[in-house]
Amino acid sequence: MTSAAEEWVPRRNVLWGSFNGLAYVPRLPPTAYTLLLHMMTEQEPGGLVVATHDELASGLAMERGMISRAMPHLVAARLVTVVRRGRFQLHPMIAAFNDPREQQRAVKALPRDMRLDVGDFEDEYERRFQLHLDEKARKAEAKAKGNVTPINKTTRLKRVH
Repeated sequence: MTSAAEEWVPRRNVLWGSFNGLAYVPRLPPTAYTLLLHMMTEQEPGGLVVATHDELASGLAMERGMISRAMPHLVAARLVTVVRRGRFQLHPMIAAFNDPREQQRAVKALPRDMRLDVGDFEDEYERRFQLHLDEKARKAEAKAKGNVTPINKTTRLKRVH
């Protein structure tokens, strides 16, 4: 006989992870930390998270825009890679695996510059996030320039009957 609490707890495979990589997480906004921890609970073995921004937002009782603003912080910190819409890959140093050997192989396969424990992770995060902000500003400027309609020809209004 099972208790009522046991009946509604979702059954999940137990995953193994060495989350020492979290020691190399830069100072992030609180929403980004919350999102990262939520993604870590939703991951499949190997760190794949299959969820849209809307699904992540509903899982955290947040607005979608908050997820969209937090995600670039995780990407700049190299903790999350956007695979495509609705698919995100957690960094192998913080991802969970079926057994420790899988994680060791994944971490060993990383190029040295992709490891979280190499270099100054705080400076790298700030540099990458600034690049993101610069690109966002460049796109906004280009969009604004493209939306300007030149007023150099006369327009004739049609009479409405």
